[in-house]
Amino acid sequence: MIEKIYDKITGETCLKYVHQSGTEIYMLPMEGYSSATAQFTVKFGSQDNSFRTSSGEYVKIPDGTAHYLEHKLFESEEKDAFSLFAQTGASCNAGTSFDYTQYYFGCTDKFTENLEILLDFVASPYFTEENVEKERGIIAQEITMYRDNPSWRVFTNLLEALYEKNPVRLDIAGTVESISQITPKTLYDCYDAFYNPSNMFLCVAGNFNPEDVCRVCEEKLRAGKIHSVETEPFDEPYAVSKKITRLSMPVAKPIFELGFKRSAVYGMDEIKDYIYFNLLFDMIFGESSEFYEKMRENGLLNDEWNVGVFSGRGHLFPTARGESDKPELIIEEMQRLIREFKKTPPSKTLFERVKKATYGSLIRDFNNVSSVASTLTEAALGGVSPFAAINTAASADYETLLEKLESLDEENASISIVENKE
Repeated sequence: MIEKIYDKITGETCLKYVHQSGTEIYMLPMEGYSSATAQFTVKFGSQDNSFRTSSGEYVKIPDGTAHYLEHKLFESEEKDAFSLFAQTGASCNAGTSFDYTQYYFGCTDKFTENLEILLDFVASPYFTEENVEKERGIIAQEITMYRDNPSWRVFTNLLEALYEKNPVRLDIAGTVESISQITPKTLYDCYDAFYNPSNMFLCVAGNFNPEDVCRVCEEKLRAGKIHSVETEPFDEPYAVSKKITRLSMPVAKPIFELGFKRSAVYGMDEIKDYIYFNLLFDMIFGESSEFYEKMRENGLLNDEWNVGVFSGRGHLFPTARGESDKPELIIEEMQRLIREFKKTPPSKTLFERVKKATYGSLIRDFNNVSSVASTLTEAALGGVSPFAAINTAASADYETLLEKLESLDEENASISIVENKE
């Protein structure tokens, strides 16, 4: 049975279909578009570094296993998935994040055939001693490449500074040492634990026939016992692990990223925090703010400045990133301003202006096929309505914004700096 989820703000209707295996399928046909995108997502990312067996014991997973499995799943005994998609003219790829792995394609033709390929290869793992060993050197090179990237290191070092126990602090690809422990058995065990259909989502947007999607799912999705995957719990302290972390790398100008640590929230609470803290930081620290203008005038910031919110399963924090010769002064000034705005809040007029811009940006996302598919996926992973973010932005109120501002602990923050020190 297909459930219709109508949104009066966008005028769009999302179709939800739950396969008997437990896989949730979200579809949003977009009239007048020539392309279609499908994203097949599993709740297995780098932070999932353990799983509970039927005996109740937790099995430790080598860091980087989710990413390693993603690389190997494209291969089969006969022909790899890239070759099959190339024959249909579709573009395909995959990616591993901290809290999920995603396989996707985009096409303007042969949608049904491409969807069959996608569901087939994700459901057909093929790991051997030879092909797993062959990939080890490739991934080791990728790890080395990212460790030589200042932009990536400043971010991962921030996660290590913010969190003490939360496995989001671990690098997505792992380390050269950790991936040396990965075997075909490791990959099969993790596939069996996490790639259960009930732990997966299929999200489709663009030019397609929903009946075709349902038919292909009935034919291709494997039956399985519906169950949830448990990872080993951890007790994350409230306070940041380190206030400041520094790394010396060849950079033209010091780069930094800072984050304000908050306790984990889920579902609609995560959506609300994400929207409201984006609004708040755009208001007081964004490119149109007095703060940014002052920092530029004093030569403390340049055009490389961005504020936002980083969030995912079990983590969310407002963040800012830029280049500066004196990054410590930036975070000190931001902390001072937060304290000041708690006493004298930003105006309601400013709030309404930034709210309108944020809402407009979310509306524009519904004009892009890939963005719509990603919105459906993010909502599915969070267990909320596909239109939760846009509705939260539309209904955001000034009083709640002030409550979020008051709840922000400006002292519970970390800053990561990458600088060129000889």
